Amino acid sequence: MSDWGRDWLIASHGIWRSADGVDWERTGAFGYPVKAVLRQPHRLVVGAMWGLFEVLTESARFTQLHDETLTEILALAPTSGDPGVVAASPYGIAWGRRGDLGATRWTSRSDALSINERFSNAILADPTSPGRWLVGTEAGVLAYGEDGNGWERTSLTGTPCRALLRAYDRFWAATDDRGVWHSADGLSWSRAGSGLDDGAVFALAPAGPDRLLAGTLEGVCVGDGRSTWRRLGPRILVSVLASHPREHDLWLAGACPGGLWRSEDAGDSWRQRGNFDSVMAILPPEGSTP
Repeated sequence: MSDWGRDWLIASHGIWRSADGVDWERTGAFGYPVKAVLRQPHRLVVGAMWGLFEVLTESARFTQLHDETLTEILALAPTSGDPGVVAASPYGIAWGRRGDLGATRWTSRSDALSINERFSNAILADPTSPGRWLVGTEAGVLAYGEDGNGWERTSLTGTPCRALLRAYDRFWAATDDRGVWHSADGLSWSRAGSGLDDGAVFALAPAGPDRLLAGTLEGVCVGDGRSTWRRLGPRILVSVLASHPREHDLWLAGACPGGLWRSEDAGDSWRQRGNFDSVMAILPPEGSTP
């Protein structure tokens, strides 16, 4: 478990941490809007609207990783090397390389794509195929391989993809107006349940061995990927959500706007926590992934 792994982490104005999801403390002095957080051993990588930063555990200081070409970070994924992160933005996905003087220079891998294909909302490292990533774009889901294959279009196209998830030995994708989809290989996709085709799905999270959570324009929905999705809790735009890896009925949901909400009973009742206006990322304590 990493040094950050014992606590809940959320991104709002800065990074906040909590042992129980009730009482929150800001990490470091960075108080600007954060869009994405990647937890790695001994550090956090933080994507903001104007750049990329790393936060080392011992200092909690935000250190710049971006150059003048890397802005508006929307999602992050791990990769090998230094600085060890792939950054997704409205301009595509980019890899960095740290120079001898410590500065990182970034190179886009998306220049050959169309505008909507470049606009990257989500990115997921494929645990079954090192060196391969799935990217959720405004044009659907694309696959990128570092082994020379480059970009590959999947069957899920023609709709924006807002979130990607790996759980229950499958890939999952959240879309606009077409609900949630699942795939065994990341290339061929099928609908996962019904009832979410009337609006955008912004977030996905596992909640125990047989439940999925979806964040929508109408709040939190729960399903099994086969039957009809069921709405729970307040009618708010849920941009992010997460379940505790061991206490599967303990959920946090972030609204934009609307702040942070917590449920201890699998969504039957909710209470607002903290003084947050919007929450853009939630990382649960580290544990096993379904």
